[in-house]
Amino acid sequence: MKVLNAKYSNNENIQIIESDTLLDLDLDMKVFMNGYYDRVIGNPPYGAWQDYDKRANLKNIYKGFYVKETYALFLLRCISLLKENGKLTFIIPDTFLNLHMHNKLREYILLNTKIHEILMFPSKFFPGVNFGYSNLTIITVEKTDKEHALNNTVRIISDLKKVSDIEDITNKTNLEKYNVVDIPQREIFESVDMAFLIKAGSEIRNLINNPKMTLGDVADCVTGIYTGNNKAYFKALNSQVKNPTKCDVVDENKIEYDYLKYDNLLEGIEGEKHFIPVTKGNAEMYHRKNEWFIDWSKEALHHYKTDKKARLQNSRYYFRKGIAVPMVKSRKIKANLINNQVFDQSVVGIFPKEEKYLYYLLALLNSDIVNTIIQTINHTANNSANYLKKVPVVLPSNEKEIDHVNSLVEQMISHIEKTNTVNKEIQSEINTIFNKLYAAKELPTEILV
Repeated sequence: MKVLNAKYSNNENIQIIESDTLLDLDLDMKVFMNGYYDRVIGNPPYGAWQDYDKRANLKNIYKGFYVKETYALFLLRCISLLKENGKLTFIIPDTFLNLHMHNKLREYILLNTKIHEILMFPSKFFPGVNFGYSNLTIITVEKTDKEHALNNTVRIISDLKKVSDIEDITNKTNLEKYNVVDIPQREIFESVDMAFLIKAGSEIRNLINNPKMTLGDVADCVTGIYTGNNKAYFKALNSQVKNPTKCDVVDENKIEYDYLKYDNLLEGIEGEKHFIPVTKGNAEMYHRKNEWFIDWSKEALHHYKTDKKARLQNSRYYFRKGIAVPMVKSRKIKANLINNQVFDQSVVGIFPKEEKYLYYLLALLNSDIVNTIIQTINHTANNSANYLKKVPVVLPSNEKEIDHVNSLVEQMISHIEKTNTVNKEIQSEINTIFNKLYAAKELPTEILV
């Protein structure tokens, strides 16, 4: 404040105010007067810590909005401070575009502003900033009424590679280098969860917004055990296993592979052999090796059930056949079998309501079309159960087609077990089958593996 006051002390047109933007009573009066400012420009704090008393106060004031993410409240507050036709430009994370927690914020923006432009770019463009979970956006909106808002068209620009690319956008030059999408604001408002489905064209958006059936209809999508102390309760097969938490290597004499012979497995295993295979973390397509083991002793089960940091969640799905999809996304979604194992919270467990669809859904989740759909539903690194449930599912009209897909998956798993590689010919046939089922044209031309 001292620096700003010294710099602008002789300029009568500039007034500097130090205040809490979210709680300032004078700003409340400006909101009640239907806005005050013609222009607002800002770079609000992201993820700023709020003490519990202040958070409770914010929850009371901004009912229904996600108060843990401060940038969202600043965006909401500052839009409300605009006069009619006033404009706002903010630099904020891109998580508001898709995440469930920001549904109400999206509704407010879509009904109260014309979104002129959303420019998306990597957070690394700013020195010292590099979000692992999201990128950044520059959003420009204009305050208006519902009718004008829903008749607006939103321009979304992405695929910037370097900081100097922003100059092209500012000068409206070389736009052909970038991904420029114009979407009717009404279409966004009417989409599932009012999400900005920007990773694909209208065909994919239509699939997502008008599904006859979704993955959530045909399968349960859940997360698994949380030990509260992975370093203590997980062991790696050997030192070659990717091991970011630096868990110890398991003693082979303590591994119990034949654990299904025990009754009451949710009570734990007695004896020296009490480490069992667990489905955890990233893996390859279709088939995963047993590289991780979890302590399943009676003492460990007592900990999982009673420790405040642990959660023995969705245990009715343990020791069943299912499909694992990593919670953290990569360029290619890679789904693989859960083969009657425990699974942890680093994956989403997908359990078909009818077992005959197990291999079919495994193939579907490894297909290029579903990779495109999932990346469109949520472009951030987060790949939680709630997003996977939205994936549209198309089932063949006859059982023979399902049997054929199942046969291809069996061949693929056998090939991977023998060679440790994906058979590209089989994967190409799987992609072709699902492309036809989904009548999809907007797909990558390469085989993603």
